[in-house]
Order: sequence, then structure tokens, then C-alpha cells
Amino acid sequence: MSSDTPNTGRPVRKWLGPALLVSLVINLFLVAAITAGIVRNMDRDRRGHASPLGLPHHVVARQLSGEEREKLKAAMRENRSELRPLFRDMRQAREALSVAIAADPFDPDAAKAAFAELRTGMDAIATQSQDILVQAFADLSPESRDKIAKAIRRGRPGERALDRQEGPVNAE
Repeated sequence: MSSDTPNTGRPVRKWLGPALLVSLVINLFLVAAITAGIVRNMDRDRRGHASPLGLPHHVVARQLSGEEREKLKAAMRENRSELRPLFRDMRQAREALSVAIAADPFDPDAAKAAFAELRTGMDAIATQSQDILVQAFADLSPESRDKIAKAIRRGRPGERALDRQEGPVNAE
């Protein structure tokens, strides 16, 4: 007999390590996708949408003439230096959230705190962006503002379907 390692009869599975790594990557992707969906739909009752601007900016842009759209883009560009640190803070908050979600053992309080920080960042971006939009809207014609208001009132098709599914709200 030789003094080599004993053969236990189990085959060596060299594929197990890479398979576990792929599984981990897929799981992290799914958690990130679910979290993005949650964050995107947060606070629907208060703002109606959870975009950083607090309203669907593509709906606003579609209602404007080419010249008005360019003025709106210019207003946003002029204020980019004020917005950039807010977006950087939000990226850091998302990173902290991803760390809190992936932590093992999972700490619900840390995840709640990370979500709160993310909401703070979203609110800061929404506030600053909305201030810029208010200034830009002041330069629009009453007709253009009316078109924007009607488009916002209509909302997005998916939201209208969700509203119909929820049914009436009981005011008891």
C-alpha cells in the first residue's frame, strides 16, 4: 500500500466552485433587479412615480416643440454642477444598500437604514430637479404648459391599469 491520500470513492468535482460562483452572481443580479423594481415603485401614492424628477420626464419632453425641448435640456445642463454631487450621493447610497442586502448574516436594520439613505438621495435629486423644471416651465407658453399638464394627468398606460386593479379606496 502507498501512503498517498486515501480514495474515499467520491469523484473530484472541479466544476463545483465555478458553478457556485455563477449561482452567486445570478442571485446578486436578481436581488439587484428586485431592489431596483422596489425603489422605482416606491412612494407611488405621494408622487405618482418614482423617477428622480418625480414625474415622467419623457412625457414632459414629448409635449414640447424642438426649440422648447432644447431650452429645457439647456436649463438642466446649466445646473449640472448642482445635480452631479446629488447623483454621486445616490450612487453611494445604492452601493450601501447592495452591501446591506448581500450581508451575511442579513441585518434588517442596516437594510432599512440604507433604504432611508437612498430615499433621502432621491428626494434631494427630485427637489433640485423640480426647482429647475419650475424655472423652465415659467419660460413656456401657456399652451405648452397645458399640454404637459394634460399628459401628466393621463399618466402612463401601465399605471392606469394598476389603478383599475386596485379597486375603490374605502374612506371609513
